[in-house]
Amino acid sequence: MRKAHLLTGIAAALTITACGSTAPTALPTYPDVSIPALPGAPTDAGSVKSNKLLVAPGVKSNVPSFIQSMFVDTVNTFVTESGSEVIDRQLAQRFIDEIQLKENLSESYDTYEGPVEAKFVIIPTITDYSWSSEYEKAESRKNKDGERVHYPAECDYTGKVKGNLQIRALPSMKQILSLNLTGRESGSKENPPSRKCDEPSMINGAIKGAIADLLVKGNSDYVTLSKYVSSQGMITGAKKAEGDIYFETNLGRLNGAKEEAAVAIYQEIDGELVKIASGEMVDKDNVFNNKSYITVDEDLVPRIKRGMIVMLSGECTGFGCKWDRTLKDMSN
Repeated sequence: MRKAHLLTGIAAALTITACGSTAPTALPTYPDVSIPALPGAPTDAGSVKSNKLLVAPGVKSNVPSFIQSMFVDTVNTFVTESGSEVIDRQLAQRFIDEIQLKENLSESYDTYEGPVEAKFVIIPTITDYSWSSEYEKAESRKNKDGERVHYPAECDYTGKVKGNLQIRALPSMKQILSLNLTGRESGSKENPPSRKCDEPSMINGAIKGAIADLLVKGNSDYVTLSKYVSSQGMITGAKKAEGDIYFETNLGRLNGAKEEAAVAIYQEIDGELVKIASGEMVDKDNVFNNKSYITVDEDLVPRIKRGMIVMLSGECTGFGCKWDRTLKDMSN
C-alpha cells in the first residue's frame, strides 16, 4: 500500500517528546488531606460495583456467524478491560434464542424471567460487511535525492463493516442504548501469487480489522459505552505529596484500573450520573489491587468530594493513543 509507506515515513520523521508528570513513589505513605464528603457518603472505602453483563450475539441472515463472533470477541474484551464480568457464553446463546422466539411470536418482554444476575445484556450485531482489493504493479521511482526506489507488486485489501450495539436492562429488556457503528481497515501483501488479489487470509484479516475499528479507545462511542459498562469505584480520600493533591479511589487493578488510564468522576443527581471532572490514574507504582490514585487539573481539585463515583472513561489521554487514531484517520 503506497499510501501506508508515505504515512510511515511521516511518522518516522516526527520527533515528539511527550511531557508527563510522575507521581512520588509510595503515595499511601504520604499524609492524608481532608476533603469534603457528599451527604451520606460512607466513612469506609466500601465496595466497588462491578457489573455482570451478558453478551448475546446478534443475528443477521446475510452475515456469517463467524463474522458475528469476531464482534462478540471485541465486546467481550472491552467489558473485561473495563473491570466488569462477562457471563457464560452458553447462557448468552440460550438467551438470544429466547429473544428471537419472543420476537417471532410477537410476545412482550414484560414477562421475561431470564438471568437476572446480570445487570445488562449487550447485543453486538454486524449488520453489513464488504471487502475490496486492488492490484498495484511493481514500479521504480526517483526520490527527492534522485535515488531510484523500487516498489514491489502488491495487493491492497480493504474491509468495511457496519454494526449495531444495543444495551438492554435485565430482566425488563428495556433498551437503554443503541449505537450504530462503522469500521474500516486496509492492508496489503507484497509480491502476491496472482493479480486476482483474493487470498482468504487477507480478506478475513481486513474484515477482522474493520470490526476491531468499530470500538476504538478514545472515540465517542467507546466513551459512551464505558459509562454503562465500567466498574464504579468512589473517591475515598486524598494525599498531599510534594505540593500536589492525589485523590485515592477504591478502584484497583482487580477492577480494571491501570497506570495512566483516563477516568471520569461523577456525582449521582436525581438518578443520573452527572460528570464532575476528568482525571487520570498515576504511574504503575501507585496503582494497587484494591485502590489507586488519580490526578485532576488543579482548578478542578476543589470540586472533588469523598463519595463521588470514579469510572474508567475510555477517553484517549496519551499522545501515543491520539497519534494512533490520527494515523488511522489519515489512512482511511
